[in-house]
Amino acid sequence: MQDLFQGIIPPDKAAEALGFFQKGMAILTPYLTPRTPEQRQDMLKMGPATVDFIAKAHGYATANEKFRPVILDMEEFDADAASLATLAPLHRLLGGIDLDVDSTMMTSGSDSYAAALMVYNNVKMLAKAGFPGAQAAYDDMRASLPNGGKGGAPKKPKPQG
Repeated sequence: MQDLFQGIIPPDKAAEALGFFQKGMAILTPYLTPRTPEQRQDMLKMGPATVDFIAKAHGYATANEKFRPVILDMEEFDADAASLATLAPLHRLLGGIDLDVDSTMMTSGSDSYAAALMVYNNVKMLAKAGFPGAQAAYDDMRASLPNGGKGGAPKKPKPQG
């Protein structure tokens, strides 16, 4: 067994954290602008460097009106830049939390999947030997395998080098 994940996340701590995130979502929801994947695809892409670029451009446009194009709606730029500056630290924090939660889910999921496959293969062997109840358990588990029980076991991860 691989045992990549050790310990347990106390359910009360997970519930407490979930409550905090739900409260934060309720606070922010009136100010958020959800977009569909198609809508997001048509937007300009940005990253951390873009946030810094926007802050600099906004600073120059604010300090010197000659730097502003005539068609620029400065009030809208002010509002957008302020929202971006407000959201950037939150985005960084949540992105880090998302990555860490995802990594922990992958790790604990990989360990528990490996253990479940061991149980499955043992039950499969017992079913072939005619052990009472094993066939029903095998059929039930086989039906819920991610690949539907076809094509063998999932690929093992490549060793970290």
